[in-house]
Amino acid sequence: MKRLIVISVVSLIFIASLTPAFAGIGRRGISGVQVQNLSSTQAQLTVSFYPQSSGSPVNISATVNPFSARTFYTPSISGLSSGSYSMVVSSDQPTAAIARTDWDDTSGAAIYDTVRPGKDILIPLALQNFAGQVSQFTVQNASGTSANDIKIEVIARGTGAVVQTLPNQQLNAYQSRTYDLRDTNLFGTLPDTGQGLGATGFVGLIRISSNTVDLVAQSFIDVTNTPAVTAFGSVAVTDADDTLYCPLVRANFYGDTGIQIVNPNNQNVDVTITFYADSQSPNRGTFTQRMTIPANSSDIAFQGPGGNSRQSPTNLPGGTQTPSNTALTNNGFFGSAVISTNGPKVLAVVNDTEFGPSYRVLSQGSYNCVPKSAASTKHFLPLLRRYHLQSTRLTTGVQVMNVGNVNNTISLDLIDWDGTNAPDPNPSTINGIGGVNFFGGNWTGLRTVPSSLGGFGWYGSGVVNCTSPCVVFVSDEGFGSTRVDRANYIGISGP
Repeated sequence: MKRLIVISVVSLIFIASLTPAFAGIGRRGISGVQVQNLSSTQAQLTVSFYPQSSGSPVNISATVNPFSARTFYTPSISGLSSGSYSMVVSSDQPTAAIARTDWDDTSGAAIYDTVRPGKDILIPLALQNFAGQVSQFTVQNASGTSANDIKIEVIARGTGAVVQTLPNQQLNAYQSRTYDLRDTNLFGTLPDTGQGLGATGFVGLIRISSNTVDLVAQSFIDVTNTPAVTAFGSVAVTDADDTLYCPLVRANFYGDTGIQIVNPNNQNVDVTITFYADSQSPNRGTFTQRMTIPANSSDIAFQGPGGNSRQSPTNLPGGTQTPSNTALTNNGFFGSAVISTNGPKVLAVVNDTEFGPSYRVLSQGSYNCVPKSAASTKHFLPLLRRYHLQSTRLTTGVQVMNVGNVNNTISLDLIDWDGTNAPDPNPSTINGIGGVNFFGGNWTGLRTVPSSLGGFGWYGSGVVNCTSPCVVFVSDEGFGSTRVDRANYIGISGP
C-alpha cells in the first residue's frame, strides 16, 4: 500500500511584490528536503514536485535505507526550474520529511516539517506589521481532487473576531498557493491587536477550511532589516489537546520565547503553563502561569523582557536582561513547559528569538507544541549535523523532554548521510519531568562528508528511543565565521 506525505517547498523563489527590506521571503530561497524512512525495510519512493503556477509535476524515483534519510536538494533536481512548488512523496513504507530553506544572500534559514492534513486547520500565529514582522503562508491541497470551496479566515488575538475572509479559494489536486499578509489589496489593513505585547500591529491566527478536500499549510514569519526568518506548519483542529508539551522555552538564555496559545472552541478556556528548569539552567525551579484564552481566539505568554511570564505571580527569572536593555546576557532561565487546560482542547506554537539591543531581532525559530497524544517512546529526526559546512559549521542540538514522573532513559541512534550506521552518543537518564540535551558538537567518531556534500563536518539522521513517553526538539544552528539564522523542528513520532 502506498503512503502519501505532502510538504510545501521553495526552489529559487522570486516574488517581485515583496518589499526588498525584508530579509528572507522576498529574495532567493533554496530548499533541501530530508525524507526519512520510518521502517526497518528499504523504502521505495516516488517524489513529485507540483509547480504553483501551472504545468505537470516533476517526478523522481528513489530508495531510502531503513531508518535513514535521503536529501532532495532542489537546485540539483533535473527539470526543476526556479519557482515555488509543493511536494508529494508516495512510499511503500512509512516516511516523514522536513524541508530547510536557506536564503543564501541574507543568511536567513527556516525548517518546517510534514503535518497532518485536515479539512479544518489552523496557522497558530499570524502577524501583519507587528514589531517589523509579517507572515506569508502557503496552503496546499493534500487530496487527489480539485476544490473551489477553500475558505481562509484571519482571526484577531484576544477577541476571536474574524477580521478578513477569503472565500471560494481554488486549488487543483496537490497544488499550493502562497498568500502574503503584506498584500493589502487582498487582506486590507488589519487591526492593531498587539496591546500588552510592547509593540503595535496585528497579532492573531489563520483558520483554513474546506468541506471537500484535506489541506495542509506552512507559514513563514519574516523580520525587517535582519536575516531572521522562521517557519512552522499548520495544525489540524482535531489535533488539539488538553495537554501540550513545549520542549524548549527560554527567558534570557541564548534566546527568549513566546508561546501563542490558540483556543478553537466556542467557550473560554482556562490554561495553566508550568515551566520546568533544565538541569543546566542558570536559575532553577518550577514556575506557574495562568491565563484565560477567549473563545475562538488566542493569546501569548511571553518569556522575554517585560513579558507577562516574568511578571508577578509567575516571576520567571530573566537574569539581568530588562526591557531597557534587551540584549541577551544568558543568565536567566531555560527548560520546558507543559500547557494544561480545564477540559477544552487547545493548540500552541513557540517563537524562539535572539534579541539584540532595543528588541532588535537577530535570529529566530518556531515550533508547534506537541499534543499529549503525540508523545511516544520513539522519534525520528530527518536532519542532524556536526559542524557541517566550513563557513557556517551547522550543528544540531537534540532536546528530549520526559513527559512523565518516572525515570526515562534516552538513547540517540545516528545514521550517516549515506544510510550507514554511525557511532552513537552515550545514553542519558531524566528523573521525572524535565529535559536532556544531546549536542552535536560533543559527538565523536563520525565520518567527514565527501567533498560533493560540502567536504567538512558530518550530517545524517537519527532515531531517539525512550523507555517511557517523551517528545523531541531539534535546533540547527551555525557556529562558523558566517552567521546563519537558527532553524528548528519537532521530532517525528514513530509508527
